[in-house]
Amino acid sequence: MMTLLISVRGQFIVAANIYLAAPFFNDDQIQRLQAVEQTLKTNPSVGNIFVPMNDTNATGLEIGTPQWRNLVYHEDLAGLENADVVVAIYDYEAENSDPGTMFEIGFAVANKIPVLVYYENHQRVNLMIAQGLHYYCHQLAELSQLNFIDLPEKPFTGEVF
Repeated sequence: MMTLLISVRGQFIVAANIYLAAPFFNDDQIQRLQAVEQTLKTNPSVGNIFVPMNDTNATGLEIGTPQWRNLVYHEDLAGLENADVVVAIYDYEAENSDPGTMFEIGFAVANKIPVLVYYENHQRVNLMIAQGLHYYCHQLAELSQLNFIDLPEKPFTGEVF
């Protein structure tokens, strides 16, 4: 884990690096991702937020090329490896599901990086995601108040599939 020291009003505090895993294939998903990112930015225990939609391919490689695929894959992995917590937006509808987000959750669980799953719809969750997560949340405001440096456990208690 790579926590940060940041200065707040002249005092240094520890802040957690966040990897924000989320689909961004349509306007609703992009708006949800941006709302979560903005809320996390208000939380004093949050330092850097790595957002794949914003923080990959700065060189501007052509999307879909082998070079782009290799670059983005490795940038995402580096973001995950540097994360103290993965915040994953669970947006699981058959037509909008994102295997990339599920990969990021699995990578984090396998590497013992705590995963917070945010699910706005608060419905059924896949068994593997429900059992692998560290903290489950369905209210956006909660993200501004959590201590990401010492994230408590909060399991998903709803129906799984």
